[in-house]
Amino acid sequence: MRLRGTDRRGMRRTSRRLIGTWIVAVALLVAVPASAQAITLSGLVAQPASSQAGAHSDFHLHMDFGNGQVKDLTVGLPPGQVGDPNATPQCTEAQLNSATAGNDGCSANTQVGTVVANATITVAVLPVTLNVSGKLYNVTPHPGEPARFGIVLQPGNLGGAVTLPLPPIILQSAVQLRPDFGLNTIINDIPNSTQGLPTTINSQDITLFGIAPVTGKPFMRNPTSCDQHTTTFTAIPYSGPTDSGSASFTPTNCGALDFSPAFTAIVGGPGGTAQGGQTTAITSIDQDNDEAGLINAHVFVPPDLAPNTLTDLLSHRCPPADFQAGTCLGNTVVGNAIATSPLLSQGLAGQVLLVDNGGLLPSIGLDLRGQLHLLLQGSLNVDKSVTFGDLPPGLPDIPISHFQLAFTNPPGLLIANRDLCVGPPPVFHADFTGYNGATTSVDSPASVQGCGGGSNAAKCKKAKKKHKHRAAESKKQKKRSCKKKQRKKHR
Repeated sequence: MRLRGTDRRGMRRTSRRLIGTWIVAVALLVAVPASAQAITLSGLVAQPASSQAGAHSDFHLHMDFGNGQVKDLTVGLPPGQVGDPNATPQCTEAQLNSATAGNDGCSANTQVGTVVANATITVAVLPVTLNVSGKLYNVTPHPGEPARFGIVLQPGNLGGAVTLPLPPIILQSAVQLRPDFGLNTIINDIPNSTQGLPTTINSQDITLFGIAPVTGKPFMRNPTSCDQHTTTFTAIPYSGPTDSGSASFTPTNCGALDFSPAFTAIVGGPGGTAQGGQTTAITSIDQDNDEAGLINAHVFVPPDLAPNTLTDLLSHRCPPADFQAGTCLGNTVVGNAIATSPLLSQGLAGQVLLVDNGGLLPSIGLDLRGQLHLLLQGSLNVDKSVTFGDLPPGLPDIPISHFQLAFTNPPGLLIANRDLCVGPPPVFHADFTGYNGATTSVDSPASVQGCGGGSNAAKCKKAKKKHKHRAAESKKQKKRSCKKKQRKKHR
C-alpha cells in the first residue's frame, strides 16, 4: 500500500539525503572547518573516578574545542598515571583497519575505553549537531612505544536504536614516554575537510577503563603519590597559533598503599672471593604489583667490600651528552642491569656506566633497552653507597617487579677486603622511600658464590632462598596487620 501523497522516488531521494548527511559525520573526530581563527581549548577535565592513590579507576578526559582547525592533538598524562598494555590481548593494525559498519574489527576483549565526539555538520546552510560514540582498543605498539590505541567510531549507530550502513571512523593514537616518565598520547595530521563540507568538533570525551571489561584485569592505575597531578592538552592548528591548557587532580589516602620492597644481594663468584681480589656484587629489589612506586633507593656497600683503587677505572667517564646519545665508550662500562615491570611484555636490560658529572666521583648511569629505551642516573657516594632517585629524572612511579644492578668482574669496580668464604657473609644495608611517603630499611646478608665446594654453593643457595622466604613472610605479616587495622576501623 502506498501512503497518500507519497512518491517512492521521493522517499528514495529523502533516504539518500539522510544517508548522505550521515556519511558527512564519518569524519566527526577528524574534520574541522577552514577558519582563519586560532583554535581554543576550554572546559578541560582529567579526573579519575576514584581519587584513591594507586587505585585501578576509570580515568575521564574532556575537551571543548572552539574555532580553528586541529592538525595535531597531544594529551600529556601526568607521571604515575599509567595503563597496563598487558591487561588485554592486543588488536593488530590489520584487524583495526578491517572495521566496517557495525563491526569494529578488533575483538571485544581488546577494548580499554570509550570515546564520544560531539560535532556540528553544516549541510548547505543547515547546521546539525550530534554525538557519535565509539570504542578505544589496545593496539599492538610500534617499536619503541609503550602502547598504542585504536579508536573506532560508528556514526551509523544511532544510540543503538537504528543502524545505518555507514563506514566507521578509524584512528590511531601513538603513546610516547616523556623524559619525566609521563605518557603522551598523540594524533597527528588530522584532516581538515570532508567532501568539501565544514564539520566542527565541539567537544570530545575519552574514558580509559580502570578494569578491562572482558578480561577483568586492571588497566589504568592512579599515581601513588598524593601531590597534585596535571594533565596537559595541546592543539596545533593548520594555521594560527597553538593553544594549550591543563587540568589537575590530587590523589588521596596514600597511607593505605603497601610499600614493602624486598632486597637481596650476591657477592663473589669464580675467582672473586679472595682478600684483595676483584669481585662481583649483584643487588636486587623486588616489589609486588600493588605497591607504591619506589622514589628513592639508597644501598650501602658493606665494609667487607671496597672500591678498587688499584686501577684507573674511575677516571674513565662517559660525557653526559654521549650517555644521552647512547654512545659511551666500552671502558666506561662497569656492569649490567635488568628491570622488569608488569607494564612491559619484556624486561629491559643494559649497561651500567660511569658518567662524568664534574665531581670527585662519577655518577652511575643505566642505559636500559628493550621495549623502551630508559636512561637513569644515580649517585656513587664517598660513604660507599649508591643512590638512585636523587638525580634527574629520578625513578618512575610505575610498578617495578624486579630491579637488578650488577658491578661485574671484570672490570672489577669492587675488591674484597677479606676472604669472603670465611666468616659470616657481608651484610648490605638499604633504605627505601616510596612515592606515598612511606620508608623502610633492610639489612640483608649476601649470598656468597665461588667458594669452591658444592656444600658452600648449596649454603649460598639456601641462604638466598631463606632470605627471599623471610622477605615474603614479612610482606604477608604487613598485609595481615593492615587488614586487622581496617577491620578495627569498620567496627
